[in-house]
Amino acid sequence: MRQEQRSGYPEAPGPRLPARYSIGAWLFDFDNTLAALEPQVNWAASRVELEDYLRTQRIPAALFRAFPKRNLVLYEAVRADLQAKGLVSDPELFELLRGASEIIERHEMAGVANTPPLQGAIELLTELHARNTPSAIVTSNSSRTVRRWLDLHRLQATVKVVIGRDSMMALKPDPSMLSRALAELRVLTNDALFIGDAAADLSAARSIGLRFAAIVSKPRAGEALRQAGADAIFNSPAELGAYFGVLGISSPAAPYQPERG
Repeated sequence: MRQEQRSGYPEAPGPRLPARYSIGAWLFDFDNTLAALEPQVNWAASRVELEDYLRTQRIPAALFRAFPKRNLVLYEAVRADLQAKGLVSDPELFELLRGASEIIERHEMAGVANTPPLQGAIELLTELHARNTPSAIVTSNSSRTVRRWLDLHRLQATVKVVIGRDSMMALKPDPSMLSRALAELRVLTNDALFIGDAAADLSAARSIGLRFAAIVSKPRAGEALRQAGADAIFNSPAELGAYFGVLGISSPAAPYQPERG
C-alpha cells in the first residue's frame, strides 16, 4: 500500500495556491482544523441521547436506518428533511431542531476543556489578529463550544465571527454558513481563504468560488481531499501559516489523530 505523503504541499490536480497573494480574511473550520475536539467527545453517549430525543419527536425511523452513525450527519438529515417538507420555519419544529443541536452541544462542551489546539493554531490566530487580518470560524460544531475553547485559550479577540450548527443553517457541504461569514466580515469571496479538513469543506468552498486549503489530521481525510482535487494540503496550522508567510518558521508536521465518534 502506498505510504501517505506527509509533506506540507503534496501533489494535487489543478492549480496550486500561490504562497503570496492577498488574503483579506481567513475562514476556518474548527474540529481537526484548529483543535482536536473529536477524541474528547463521548459521541456514542451523545448518539443514544440524540436518537432517543428524536424518536420522541416522531422523526421518521427511516432516517435512523439511513444514518446509523455520526451525530452531525443525523442532525443534518433531520434538518434537511424538515426543510424539504417546508416545515423548518414552523416554530415547534424549529425548537425540535434546536433541542437536537443542544444535546450534541452538551457533549461537546463536556470535552472542550480538554481539547488541545493543533500545532500552530494559537500562533496563527494570534498573528492574524496582530496583522489586523480578520478571521472567522465556520463549523458544524456549536458556536458556543467554539467560543468556550477560544475563551480557554485567551483567543476571544482573535476571531471576529463564529458561525456554528446553532445558527440552524444547513451544514457543509452547503455553503450557506460560509456565505454568512463572508457577509458579516464584509469581505468578497475572491479575497478570502477557507481552511478545512474534509471533502465537505472543499465542496462548500468550491460551490461559491472560495479559495480552499486543507489541514490533514487523518490519513483517510487526506486521501479523500486529494481525490477531490484539493490544491493545497498541510499537516498543521503551523505549516499552513509558514507557507503563506504568516508564521515565520515552519514547524514539524502535527501527528495524525485517530478517527473517533
